Amino acid sequence: MRAIVGTDIIGAQGAAIGDQDAIDLTVAGPCAVGVYRVEECRRHRAASAARRRELGGTVVR
Repeated sequence: MRAIVGTDIIGAQGAAIGDQDAIDLTVAGPCAVGVYRVEECRRHRAASAARRRELGGTVVR
């Protein structure tokens, strides 16, 4: 499971852009291979974009 999901999220708190990057990297793999449903991945992308705006960072599409 670690090979699929990765370990980027360990220690991430969403307090900075770097944390959001780690969270996004962790979600990207399972989204790419269909572990998460399409709607779950869309919800994550929307939440990530909102958090990045709050942090004043670049919104990744």
